[in-house]
Amino acid sequence: MKNYENYKLEDFLLDERFRIWAVQPEPASDDFWTELGKHYPDKRMAMQQARELLLTWNQTGSELTEGDLEKQVTRILHSTETSSNRAYAFKFTQTWISIAALFIILIGLGWTVSRKMQYKQPASGYSQYVPEATVPMKEVVNKSGRKRKVSLPDGSVVSLSPAGRIRYAAQFISNRKREVYLSGEAFFDVKKDASNPFFVYAHGLVTRVVGTSFLVKTTASKVEVLVHSGRVSVLAMKDMDNQRDRNTELLLTPNQQAIFSTRDNLISKSISSMPLELIKPESQSGFVFRDQPIHKVFATLEKVYGIPIVYDSLLMEKCALHVELSNEPFFTKLDIISQTIGASYRISDGQVVVSSEGCE
Repeated sequence: MKNYENYKLEDFLLDERFRIWAVQPEPASDDFWTELGKHYPDKRMAMQQARELLLTWNQTGSELTEGDLEKQVTRILHSTETSSNRAYAFKFTQTWISIAALFIILIGLGWTVSRKMQYKQPASGYSQYVPEATVPMKEVVNKSGRKRKVSLPDGSVVSLSPAGRIRYAAQFISNRKREVYLSGEAFFDVKKDASNPFFVYAHGLVTRVVGTSFLVKTTASKVEVLVHSGRVSVLAMKDMDNQRDRNTELLLTPNQQAIFSTRDNLISKSISSMPLELIKPESQSGFVFRDQPIHKVFATLEKVYGIPIVYDSLLMEKCALHVELSNEPFFTKLDIISQTIGASYRISDGQVVVSSEGCE
């Protein structure tokens, strides 16, 4: 690990890891530099100044003239320094000369984050693939403490959680992908449009839909996609070139979720921890079962929650259920049913698998 104890403003400007974080922060890098600032509180001012300088440069790039650069550096340094004595004036002059020289070096190296990160396919992190956009983009960052509603150009609506950020085209082009880039957590209510599929890129995972509602949550170690309505397919970004291999793509239905590990690029399929009722039971009695054959009980649960239930119908053909259920959560209902008929269950690949020795 680098020795940040002796870091000065110029050192942060030359630190590649810092430069990338300054203009394209992500949860993992945010945590690192926040902790560094806590560990070395005397470095916070230098970090703040360096970040503002890099943001200014990245936004305007080579369009900055030497005079413009001097004005921006002067403004930023003065805005965070309060001393006005001669010693500071001398230090300021030295700092300005050093920074000007550093930017000349960076320009000579052709550095800007947007130039540095060019990939054939969208890269895994939020910040890495956004610069590839060739159309005007909009970015929304939720700095509030509550969810923020964002309306997309096609009429789709995003509920962006605190600290989340999304970027998307200012206008979606007909017969093209509708693409959104996400960092953090957001709930998507997508307007149906079969000719313009909707894609969400989030930390190494691609979620593809036509019209549906779903939740995407990203952290440094994983991405979770939970479907509320419709159908969603997910695949790792690294497999986007392998569309013919359908084994790399998972299909999710309501109340199913996918968990993508950013460490090993593997996707697992599971069930929501709190499945919601998709429809009301057809029977007026709802979940009141009086000597009901178990296959009808499972069929009712499948229809209401949309979750497949796998069991041995021949082995359990004599099993019947006599119990009154009402507003219990899905898994509580399963627990009661299993205990009543002497069965057990497990979750596998987005479905419920019931095990039983049969009934007398």
